[in-house]
Amino acid sequence: MLDESQTQGTRSQLKTPDIVADEHEEVKWRQRGPSVDLEEEDHLPMKQIESARSKWRHGVEENLEESWNSLNMFNKSHRGRISVEFEGDVLDAYLQQEKRRLSETTIQEEPEEVEDEDFIIPELPYGKAMVINIKTTWGDRHYVGLNGIEVFTSTGEPVAVTKIWAHPSDINVLAEYGKDPRVVTNLMDGINRTRDDIHMWLSPFTKGEEHSIYITFEKPCQIAMIRVWNYNKSRIHSYRGAKDVEITLDDNFIFRGEIARACGGVMGGTEAFGDTILFTMDEDILEAVSRYDEAYEGDTFSGDEWEEDVPFERPKTADEETQDRPFTSAVGTRSDKQALHDQPNVNPTHHDTGLERSHISVEGDAVVYSGQCLELNFTATWGDVHYLGLTGMEVVGRDGESLPVTLSMVDALPRDLHVLPGYERDDRTLDKLFDGINVTMSDEHMWLIPFTEDEDHMLTINFNTPVSMVGLRLWNYNKSSDDTYRGAKIVHAVLDGKVVSPPEGYLIRKGPGNCYFDFAQEIPFAQVAPKAVMPSRPVGEAVRQSQIFGEEPSQEYEAVRMPCGFIYQLHLLSTWGDPYYVGLNGLEFYDAAGNKIDLMENNISAYPDSVNVLESVSSDVRTPDKLIDGWNDTQDGRHMWLAPVLPSILNRVYVIFDHPMTVSMIKLWNYSKTSNRGVKDFALLVDDLLVYNGTLGPVQQVARGILPTCDLPQPYHTILFTDDREIAKRERHTVIVKQTGGQDVQLTNDQRVVGQYTDPKQAHSKKPVNQALRPTTSVPDKGGNRRR
Repeated sequence: MLDESQTQGTRSQLKTPDIVADEHEEVKWRQRGPSVDLEEEDHLPMKQIESARSKWRHGVEENLEESWNSLNMFNKSHRGRISVEFEGDVLDAYLQQEKRRLSETTIQEEPEEVEDEDFIIPELPYGKAMVINIKTTWGDRHYVGLNGIEVFTSTGEPVAVTKIWAHPSDINVLAEYGKDPRVVTNLMDGINRTRDDIHMWLSPFTKGEEHSIYITFEKPCQIAMIRVWNYNKSRIHSYRGAKDVEITLDDNFIFRGEIARACGGVMGGTEAFGDTILFTMDEDILEAVSRYDEAYEGDTFSGDEWEEDVPFERPKTADEETQDRPFTSAVGTRSDKQALHDQPNVNPTHHDTGLERSHISVEGDAVVYSGQCLELNFTATWGDVHYLGLTGMEVVGRDGESLPVTLSMVDALPRDLHVLPGYERDDRTLDKLFDGINVTMSDEHMWLIPFTEDEDHMLTINFNTPVSMVGLRLWNYNKSSDDTYRGAKIVHAVLDGKVVSPPEGYLIRKGPGNCYFDFAQEIPFAQVAPKAVMPSRPVGEAVRQSQIFGEEPSQEYEAVRMPCGFIYQLHLLSTWGDPYYVGLNGLEFYDAAGNKIDLMENNISAYPDSVNVLESVSSDVRTPDKLIDGWNDTQDGRHMWLAPVLPSILNRVYVIFDHPMTVSMIKLWNYSKTSNRGVKDFALLVDDLLVYNGTLGPVQQVARGILPTCDLPQPYHTILFTDDREIAKRERHTVIVKQTGGQDVQLTNDQRVVGQYTDPKQAHSKKPVNQALRPTTSVPDKGGNRRR
């Protein structure tokens, strides 16, 4: 061991080069004589410093060399005093062992890396049996899946597949599954650009074990291209997609590499959904492949595929990290016809016979049914596999009134949750269906029963005497956003033993999970909602039109093509300057054929409803129904909608349909009475899925000239969801276009501002406004709708 004096000496020799250089300069200063001219005496200190610093800069390299030489000398002179053996030194021995182990691991892994680097994709491999071995996922530890696999031969044609199987086959190998539709045969069904579960394959994933897909061709062939469509259920679930993959053909490796993760949406080119592997660069072969490859040009998808696409399931989240495999289900993927086929008590022969003519009468636009005993069979939920429920129900009479129903007239099987042990005191009983409290989130006013797939869930109403009815009015289960999946989805109706519902049953709208509007759904017995029909045209024509549409006009981004859903929401994110109010003049919706949809008062709602929610306002006429009164290009406030901007509340406008509605175009008129109260940034959601985001231009205030009492035409703004050339050409000047603009940002750290806004006004605009300073506004009804 070194004594204290030696240690201090060692430390003195280990000074940094800067300190050593400063000490040398100090010695030189001390050795310099004081013989200077008296005239320079006052300037002597500055001259010395300048001279010393100049010499130091030029001597940096020499000083560094001296320092390293000093260290080397110390190493040589003390080598005998420092032990180089590790015996008895536990820490150094441990570090040395770790160093050896890491070195050995690196040496063992080098050959594998070299092997990957040396692998070359063969040209036009030939064979019959292909195996895809999935090594890793993009992050999911429990499941791995794909959307589809496409293989093209050297002649350009898709390869004919005689057999496909996998190991593990699918998630039905797990004990908790048995009828999940995500099986391996879906990989070859040709529907790849989708988020629908029934066109995907999903299998349990275990790190380090085999996850292989075996494909046998009809005959041996040369492979020119393989396209792997990765798992695309949603943006979150895309992490279940395959990442590191090995592909063999007749036991010979033809590919080893990484497959791109899918985007989780439905828009974009093929590169957004996986990877395309080319085994040739021959232009003639690639040209032949392009003639058979549906995804080669335009990257479009067919209308039928979009119809069947379903909203993605929101994944469960938890703070705890668990090793248990999370449960996954294909929510809402079984077609209505499949659900009907599984119901034993629905007799298809009754659909053809119907009710006797004496039980049906036509009164105006309504078809009236007469009967005594109404039976409702609920056959599906919106995803919950254990429970089914409703908030309220009414039987609608011929004049739209609710027919009186008492508890003695109603029976159900199962009746409620009391049939389960431990639920004997549950409040969600049958009588809550008819208690009149329907727009609620309190489950004390809801009905809930156990749900078992493929079994009947009957609700019977016996009126004792024949009554006239036209349909049902339902409020679905609405306890919370998550619990809305317990709501009923399909119901079959039988009146006096005769089936009145269509073969697939009536589709019930899912509850919103809030009480922002009256979510009652009218289901008429005689009027089956038309299915959303997409314009039928050849794929080539659709591609050409989409390319033209992409050039003119241009929107904020590529919009979803023809959205279809029950509830359309406009989220109003900001105004053009007013922090207290936001409004619109009007809106119009157009169906898949380009025809204007006639909206009624029960189709429109808003939250907050209007300025009448304020304590000081009670009779303002600017209510949501003014959005659809047809008076849109006006300055008359009596034909506008205005609502307050309240703290922590997002302003929304709802357009609600009783059956799924396909929309090709939406027109919006911004608030014109006070332009800075108009909508600026907004989002459009269809059944809670975001389909569009954009900026609505303000109404330009212009001088009225010599006719100050005349209203000038107010421009509208269009959101296009169709690729129809005529509509695109007609609306090219009104489509919401790209707008350039910067965003002012303020940076904060621990509630302290570290970066200010460029515009000082922004600092005040982002702060919560004082509600006590809200200006008053009122447009009373003057008793007339004449345009001023």
